Amino acid sequence: MAIQEIDLDIDLSIGTFNNTIYKDQKLRLEEQGRDADGNAIYVSSGFWESEAILIRDKFASFKGVSAHINNSEGSVYKIYWSTSDDGFQWTEYESVQEQVAAPKAQAKYAKVRIEITAEKQESTFYTDSFMEKVKYSNPYIESESGVLRLKTKYALKMDQTAVTSTGAVYLQKVERTKIKKIDQIRVGKG
Repeated sequence: MAIQEIDLDIDLSIGTFNNTIYKDQKLRLEEQGRDADGNAIYVSSGFWESEAILIRDKFASFKGVSAHINNSEGSVYKIYWSTSDDGFQWTEYESVQEQVAAPKAQAKYAKVRIEITAEKQESTFYTDSFMEKVKYSNPYIESESGVLRLKTKYALKMDQTAVTSTGAVYLQKVERTKIKKIDQIRVGKG
């Protein structure tokens, strides 16, 4: 009996999808959003599982399974397969390596599972552009120039105590604990 290599195409558009989608004839992780530079952000991992594949009608027996997959950068994948005689009780998934036959006992059905893990890459995110002037109405924070920062200059509302012909006298009490926090006092004409 001669051993012959047989290709068995598997339809990736049907099966069980978990955090994966089939798009542009490729199995890929679901997109969660975009970063500040417009690059896609994907879920960290997911898998696809095929429906039961009837293999006994295709050939009488087989020595093993190997995989040929075009992999795009940015992800790591592993392929597993399981067999069953009745389509209900399945063996545990075993890893399938590229170009290496994974031996398995003869069975009537097979399932394929592909697990995909995204590789970590740095992304830029903007939490806020700080351009809305009324958004931060805190007396200690300013964001008017597009940068969020603590206020360093405060204009205190002074109490008018006396008015003379040459001007007015204003008074502001400062607590003793805050005297060291005062950097300078500027008096303006007004």
